Amino acid sequence: MIAGIHSRMLRSQTVSVGMRQQVASRSDWVISKRLARLVTLILCVSLFVLFAFGQLMHWQIKSAVNRIDRLQSVRSQYGSENIALLASRAQLTAEEYIIAEAGRKYQLVPPREDQVRRL
Repeated sequence: MIAGIHSRMLRSQTVSVGMRQQVASRSDWVISKRLARLVTLILCVSLFVLFAFGQLMHWQIKSAVNRIDRLQSVRSQYGSENIALLASRAQLTAEEYIIAEAGRKYQLVPPREDQVRRL
């Protein structure tokens, strides 16, 4: 303690339990019949809309999957045709085939060494 000054302990302003103000809690929900019907109707309509939207999305996804399957089968068919066409082109552009066809159709033969002049 400091000399000449009276001091007292500071206490927070506490209120005893009996004097505290109680907050009323509502444990029972009272809803009118009209409000209950409205809430039920809103829930049923929203569930129906949600179900209908789910069915619509299911139909869209199923349609897209079928379309993708068809496109993949067409793509594989075109791929196999492309491979066959590339093989026939390689055969048609082969030097041996060209010489054989020229000899067969036009009676042409490749020139001999003494017939070719190089510049």
